[in-house]
Amino acid sequence: MRYAGLMPNDVVNGEGVCVSLWTQGCPHHCNECFNPETWDFAGGDSIPTDLDQRVLTAISANNIQRNFSILGGEPLCDPNIQFTEHYCSLVRENYPSIKIFIWTGYEFSDIKNKAQNDPLVSSILEKSDVMISGPFVKEKKDLTLKLRGSSNQQIWRKINNKWIEVY
Repeated sequence: MRYAGLMPNDVVNGEGVCVSLWTQGCPHHCNECFNPETWDFAGGDSIPTDLDQRVLTAISANNIQRNFSILGGEPLCDPNIQFTEHYCSLVRENYPSIKIFIWTGYEFSDIKNKAQNDPLVSSILEKSDVMISGPFVKEKKDLTLKLRGSSNQQIWRKINNKWIEVY
């Protein structure tokens, strides 16, 4: 298991200031992907033993509470599911009121279907607040869109424990 990076003060990926964690490895290989360096499952870096503590410390550094974002690579592909679920659980347990954002190239309907038989995916859906779903499509690229790179991608928010498409 490897990861692609950690950014303790990210104002692009999420809302407000976020701590962003990038998974390593992606099966989608979208044309003109923003992060092609994260495609190779053998790329990136070894996970440091103190990554949990680095994430938790970054969220409240300087008495500023940040939100948390998990991007990729692909956070919801099988090789990254356990990593993603671990960080959703760790952050939710220690900071129950912050927002957790997940970016995935999978369609939301496929994620919900997978969650019915996969307790890790179910846990990720339970603990996260916002999900940006769908592959990046070069022909639908629009950098003016909030939280997404192409117009086919959808933003889902959990409102009263129900996932609602908001864009």
